[in-house]
Amino acid sequence: MKIKEKFKIREIVPFLSLIVVIVFFEIVTNGTLLTLKNMKLIFNQAFVLIIGSVACSFIVAQGDVDFSMGSMVGITAVCAAWISQAAGGLALPAAMLLGAALGIINGILFVKFKIPSFVVTLSTLMVLRGLTIFIAGGGSVSVPFSLYKYDSFSLKLILCIVVIMAATFCFNYTKLGKWSKAIGSGITAAHQSGVPIGKMRLFGYGLSAAMCGLCGFFNMVRAGSAATNTGNFFETDILIALVLGGMPLSGGSTSKIRCAVIGSLTLAILINGMVCWNLNEKVQQGIKGVIFLIAVWLTFDKKNTSLIK
Repeated sequence: MKIKEKFKIREIVPFLSLIVVIVFFEIVTNGTLLTLKNMKLIFNQAFVLIIGSVACSFIVAQGDVDFSMGSMVGITAVCAAWISQAAGGLALPAAMLLGAALGIINGILFVKFKIPSFVVTLSTLMVLRGLTIFIAGGGSVSVPFSLYKYDSFSLKLILCIVVIMAATFCFNYTKLGKWSKAIGSGITAAHQSGVPIGKMRLFGYGLSAAMCGLCGFFNMVRAGSAATNTGNFFETDILIALVLGGMPLSGGSTSKIRCAVIGSLTLAILINGMVCWNLNEKVQQGIKGVIFLIAVWLTFDKKNTSLIK
């Protein structure tokens, strides 16, 4: 009975957190939060978070982690900006293909060379950030005006819905999701059951990085350029969004795509609300850190001590 009650609490907390955040900031901002203009701004902030966290769910469900997502967004955005100046619309597929290739490299280093995922992705984070600075020439790369048409609310909304629906279907009704959760629940049991662990990890990192390419493209279009700081702290925001949504970082059967969606919306509203409340950036970072710790404490399965493989 206690186990069931604890499970129900973990299921309800993310929804309650979202409601509390909305109500609190609607009050302290004197009704600014839920104006139509501000809600569109919140969606623009939540869009890349949702895309990134949904993709990362396939990694986290396996009990692994990807600290390189911010650098992936940065380097794909800068490369896409350069390509857009010569080839326009080819910038989007190029960004996603580059991201997928870099993600597979992450997966190979993890799977074939047996380097822990957090070591691999932390190293990749630093290497790719250095490459981004080099490619951007230490500044920024502008994009053609013709690409601004992709910074469309309706396009982002449709794309967001498609990604969520496709990921939910794969996660719940195909082997990709079931195998990912099986690895997180117990790698030995998954191996004995015939789950292709190596291939699934390659798939997870490839998918995550490809979606980082997508995020990098839309970040570039929205800003009108790609800079050396594009994507900074994106991986941190993804992790915060996932735990806010109730995703256990230890992975396993309780991992759900809705955790990524709810957590991303909660974080986007939280960030926007703090800005509307005129809190300075240092205070915002401190609040996000405290919330992250609390969320991990509430969602982490303490019986599974292998947090990062």
